[in-house]
Amino acid sequence: MHNVLLLGGDSRQIFLSRILAENGFKTTIHHNHEDSSFSMEEAIKNHHTILCPIPFTRDKISLFSDPPMSDLGIGNILNLLTPGHTLFGGSIPAYVKEYAKTNSIACFDYMDMEDVTIKNTIATAEGAMAEAIKLSPCCLHKSKCLITGFGRCGKTLALKLKGLDALVTIADRNDTQLAYADSMGFDTIPLYDMNSSMESYDFIFNTIPALIFEKKLIFSMNPEVTVIDIASAPGGVDFEYCRQQNIRAKLCLGLPGIYSPQTSAEILFEGIVKKLS
Repeated sequence: MHNVLLLGGDSRQIFLSRILAENGFKTTIHHNHEDSSFSMEEAIKNHHTILCPIPFTRDKISLFSDPPMSDLGIGNILNLLTPGHTLFGGSIPAYVKEYAKTNSIACFDYMDMEDVTIKNTIATAEGAMAEAIKLSPCCLHKSKCLITGFGRCGKTLALKLKGLDALVTIADRNDTQLAYADSMGFDTIPLYDMNSSMESYDFIFNTIPALIFEKKLIFSMNPEVTVIDIASAPGGVDFEYCRQQNIRAKLCLGLPGIYSPQTSAEILFEGIVKKLS
């Protein structure tokens, strides 16, 4: 039986710890500062499976944690690992993966597990729609929605919006993705040609982790539009210019952990068990 140590993260880690314990795993979770007797060195020595958060880090110095914790320095944690350890986390930086490879430490990134990432798009899509509803005075029903990017998240989000009778347009730079979107019944537009129709959308959802919405496109937007960016930080929207133009826009990170931490934890559990078995 695996001894599992969960470090930092958000409420997903708490639910994941409970699920692991219910399934016979011996678990320790370090999620806040209340346990003053906690020793990172002893904990890593006594647990061979280390579950780090999603994302692994936001500052490239410490593991991500909400609330923040002062003893989650990545360098210190890596120095305590041995070839007998197995490390999990989401969006693990390349330098951490390289360190693990060099030191014969098994390392699994949740974002490289296709089944985990696809299932997780459901929670992300529902969270994005929840954020849009909260931010906008309008219904999604029969609204005109633009989704930039038709990858995993874009596909699931488009289907969920279509289920709410929204009128969905897909923008992508890849002709194959646009053809796929068209075959699913969505309107499509090349990413480079968005300026011609920006004023027609009530909601815009960005999934592309690159600056897509610069000043020119933002200036062309419907003043009542709501922009939800679910791409990795810093997102793909010039949020400062949106603020100057009084455009409602929000970067929404970690949506599964905010809106459906239990379901997300169940998905992670399934992926972890597969790797450990």
